[in-house]
Amino acid sequence: MSRFHGLVTVAVALGLVGGRAFAKSNRAPARPPLVIAEQGNFYVGGHEAETPSGKVMADAMYVEYQIPARRTHRYPLVFVHGGASTGAGFWSTPDGREGWATLFLRKGYAVYVVDRPTLGRSAHFDAVDGPMLPPPTALPKRTGGEAPPAARPATRFPGKLQPGDPAYEQIVRGRQSTIEVPFGAPGDPLAISSRVDGIDREAGAALLDRIGPAILVTHSRAGTTGWQIADARPALVKAIIAAEPNGPPFYNAPPLGQPGDPVARPFGLTYAPIRFSPPVAGAADFGALVRAAPEGPDRIGCWLPQGQRRTITNLAHIPVVVVTGGSSYHAAYDHCTVAFLRWGGVPVQHVQLDQHGITGNTHGFPTETNNAEIAGLIARLLRAKGL
Repeated sequence: MSRFHGLVTVAVALGLVGGRAFAKSNRAPARPPLVIAEQGNFYVGGHEAETPSGKVMADAMYVEYQIPARRTHRYPLVFVHGGASTGAGFWSTPDGREGWATLFLRKGYAVYVVDRPTLGRSAHFDAVDGPMLPPPTALPKRTGGEAPPAARPATRFPGKLQPGDPAYEQIVRGRQSTIEVPFGAPGDPLAISSRVDGIDREAGAALLDRIGPAILVTHSRAGTTGWQIADARPALVKAIIAAEPNGPPFYNAPPLGQPGDPVARPFGLTYAPIRFSPPVAGAADFGALVRAAPEGPDRIGCWLPQGQRRTITNLAHIPVVVVTGGSSYHAAYDHCTVAFLRWGGVPVQHVQLDQHGITGNTHGFPTETNNAEIAGLIARLLRAKGL
């Protein structure tokens, strides 16, 4: 483990995006320097595996942390990135502003930022994890690809979404070699996604075993990671902030999934098992799944169980906040994830940003131009919960 002790004045947080390449005019106004009491990095989880080249430690997770000199909150935040990304986006944004990890350091939280297993600085071994897919070639989208489309215009994307723009160039470089196998890989999609749930679960549990109780902050594909870690270590997860978590329950949103298609997430929220009471071994144990009528033209109807109600055993005591951007494709279905959590007895709050006067945000709002405003809202929600 690499560690650096003592008081360190840090004017710019560690990160792989943003930085000195941007003109002064693109930088945020000057702020007081961050004063860090401790920072470092380490690896957790993983297992020894045989490969044609010899033994390797596969599926370990890289963790980078900072602890502020003036720490005012008991529980640290653990930031878990989504697909086609790494933890770097939590340190700083593509256009050089402070990311959520840095913003919450300023609010007195210790922060831990991970690269999920096989991604970023967490090693990927083809012989163990399957072939790494090439990075996407399409431009990032303002709203995403699932239907129905968001009804409100997107106005918060950093940069111009075209080659030559500094923020766009950072996004393209950051997406290289960060595509996890389940996104379009050959083979059984459910088996592959279930494996990802499993290795994320084990590494996340190992992290909490090391650092103690914490608050999870997940984004996108890491939504299932958060549910899995909480299921594995319920006593060590004090809350979950789920920024547009992977979903909706059971079936993908149209046009990615249609009635009669195989169930995408057989445990509602997740690909791999989590605990329910009474127990659930797969989608069939939930009984009939019925799709409700859509609540409006910009929302899908939710697939929910009609059989015996079941408690999501290890999440039932954990406060959950699902955060959704008003201009994101997730605005069409995050309410379904919230409905399933409530069906399972989880204390969940749905925060729709546009209803709080925070407008124009897409699926990537942790790095969009008003990410500081959103971090402020999340901090207020955590304070209200005594966290």
